[in-house]
Amino acid sequence: MDHPTTPGLPRLHLTLAAPRGVTAHGGHRLGILGGAYNPITLGHLALVDAVVQTLDIHEVLFCLPEVPPHKTIFGASLEQRLEMMQLAVADIPYASVGLSTHGLFIDIYRAVCEVYPPSTEVFFLTGRDAAERILTWDYDDTESVLHQMFTAFQFIVCDRDGVFEMPDDPRLQPYHDRIHRCAVDLNADHISSTAVRQRLQQGSSIDDLVPSAVADYIRTHGLYTD
Repeated sequence: MDHPTTPGLPRLHLTLAAPRGVTAHGGHRLGILGGAYNPITLGHLALVDAVVQTLDIHEVLFCLPEVPPHKTIFGASLEQRLEMMQLAVADIPYASVGLSTHGLFIDIYRAVCEVYPPSTEVFFLTGRDAAERILTWDYDDTESVLHQMFTAFQFIVCDRDGVFEMPDDPRLQPYHDRIHRCAVDLNADHISSTAVRQRLQQGSSIDDLVPSAVADYIRTHGLYTD
């Protein structure tokens, strides 16, 4: 099965640089959390905090693709989602926000290489469910795709709706040391962008699902109520 592609060379525009990130702090381990962020939630922040605390990541890039693969976006514009991301991480010294022209991991990686120092070690953060889809996808040439990905970067897989277990596929065996599991507070499992939108459509509070600045922004702009 083929993945959708975006034409042109991948580009990354940093809209918010981490005050204590890779470039400023002198570290070299960059985590990247890509997503539609429709909207960003406390679940995203909990996942990132767990990764930073347990796996010695020096900076996390919250990356918003202009056209995310496999998703149709509604309820908030690209610019509004980007603004909410910046509000959510404004007080997190290791967090940066970027806008990517492409959505696939390998394309985001290529774009990141043009912005960050050559010594940067890249880790893509993902939930258990997404990781299992990526690792078991029926690619045209699975062995080649896996080699390309795990030569370029590593995975950090966070438990989400269950504990991550490595798929039983011999083609993944050479890359076990490039795939890391991270435990996340299970109380965050109920927090998702979908839950935020559903509550807003029902007229319910979202204060336990998103940062307060994001909740205020959503209310001010009347998002996700139609």
